[in-house]
Amino acid sequence: MRRAIALLIVLAAAPIRAAAPGELAGELDAAGLRQTLAREKGRVVLLNFWATWCVPCREEFPELSKLQRKHGPAGLRVIGVSTDFAKQKAAVRTFLSRQRPAFPNYRKKGGGDDQDFIEAVDSSWGGELPFSVLYDRSGRKVRVFSGALPVAGVESEVRKLLESR
Repeated sequence: MRRAIALLIVLAAAPIRAAAPGELAGELDAAGLRQTLAREKGRVVLLNFWATWCVPCREEFPELSKLQRKHGPAGLRVIGVSTDFAKQKAAVRTFLSRQRPAFPNYRKKGGGDDQDFIEAVDSSWGGELPFSVLYDRSGRKVRVFSGALPVAGVESEVRKLLESR
């Protein structure tokens, strides 16, 4: 019994591994997004929404990987969510295989209630990209970034959140 409990604790605490280059970790609807964020409690999370056709998204993507590599060991988890449509899945795969991100990426599930998804992210989100949300270790939303990330400022905030317990 103790072994089973210990194994469950280890599995629950195991980090999410980024999908192989060119592969999405899955699709997310509002409920899936909430579950994904709930699994990350205890970590600082930077949730980034992007699309292959979005120039600022493509430009900041390598910086997100650098943030993950640099601060991941201290407890940062960057999570990407592509807002590309299902018919653009090949473009998403190509983009991810070229970028080789250091963090998991999902695709927003098509269909369903977009307003429910927006509410799960942030009620002020008007759909602009890139769009990022920073959460502290308790899962509390700390900051929302609409448009290209001010990387130095984000890194400073991430450091502060990682240092506070």
